[in-house]
Amino acid sequence: MANPIELIPLLVVVFLLVGVQGGAVESMEIVTDGTHTVTEIPDVYVVGGGESTIPANASVSGSVYVIGGTADVQGTVDGDVTQLSGNLTLGPTAVVTGDTQYIAGSLDIDDGATLESLTTAETLAAQSSSPGRGAVFVVLQTVVLAVAAGLLVRRFEFAFDTVGRAITGHPVVSGVVGLLVTATTLALVVFMAMTIILIPVSILGVGVGALTVAYGHLVYGYLVGRRLPIDRPDVSAAVGVVVVAIALELLGVVPVVGTLVQLALVVVSLGAILVTYFGLRPFEPVSLPT
Repeated sequence: MANPIELIPLLVVVFLLVGVQGGAVESMEIVTDGTHTVTEIPDVYVVGGGESTIPANASVSGSVYVIGGTADVQGTVDGDVTQLSGNLTLGPTAVVTGDTQYIAGSLDIDDGATLESLTTAETLAAQSSSPGRGAVFVVLQTVVLAVAAGLLVRRFEFAFDTVGRAITGHPVVSGVVGLLVTATTLALVVFMAMTIILIPVSILGVGVGALTVAYGHLVYGYLVGRRLPIDRPDVSAAVGVVVVAIALELLGVVPVVGTLVQLALVVVSLGAILVTYFGLRPFEPVSLPT
């Protein structure tokens, strides 16, 4: 059986990809061990372990994701094939009518295989590295967050102040809580998705997590804004969000260290949000008896 620890991050990536592309996550099938001859698949078929073979005389309709194990395609796939890890073989009689995307793993394509298109990690990076398109996205995202910060601080400044005090006053406790909750939540989301019936709950969990991360970003903007010479808290918070966004972009330029700092900031903010119940109650550390 495939190692669940190795599969968890890749399954999270699959969930995000399927959600962005509008796929039917609720009908996803995940294979983690055993040998399977596949003649029919749901909308999303994930090979996480074992060996799955689509024989030459078979035609399946749906998207295939390979994140572990071995996938041997000899027949027709009426959909996309995406490889994030593991082993993928496209035999001489293989036909893929959708996009074939290779990110990582071992890929073997026979000269006789018929592919609508083949995209590698290098091609995806080149397509997504357009400076103009990336800058527009960052600007729009920052504007939305700044407006949200201004509107929320105007009505719920006490919550921002409470979370902010937890971040600045108890960063270690907040960081530990955030790290533990993040690791546990990722594991729960993946395992719930593997039960099929709880997939909607796992998707909801991903959405709540994204909103919580955004809330943490706004709190950092609020903290920075308080140190700016601006009297109105809502305006200072909006400007602070812009400053934080610029700082995070600059950190992203620094290899390894910049990414680690970004992750640390996210984890600390998540922990602070949780220990203060999203800012509704001040965090009071437990005093040990002397």
